[in-house]
Amino acid sequence: MKLFQAHRQKAAEAADRILLDEIQKAKSQMETAYINFQDALEPDLIDYYIYAGNAAWKRYCFLLHQVREQ
Repeated sequence: MKLFQAHRQKAAEAADRILLDEIQKAKSQMETAYINFQDALEPDLIDYYIYAGNAAWKRYCFLLHQVREQ
C-alpha cells in the first residue's frame, strides 16, 4: 500500500511542477506579446500581438483556476 501511495504522491508532485511550468510559460508569453505590441507599427502585427496577449492571458487565468481547484 505504501508503494502505491508513494507513487501517487510523486505523480501529483510531477503534475504540480508541470502546471507551475505552464503558468510561467503563459506569463512569459503575455510579457512577450506586450513588449512586441509596443514595438509593432503594422496594423496586422498590432492585431496579432493583441490576439496573442489575450490568448496567453486566458490560458494563464485557466491555469490559475486549475491550481485553485487542487
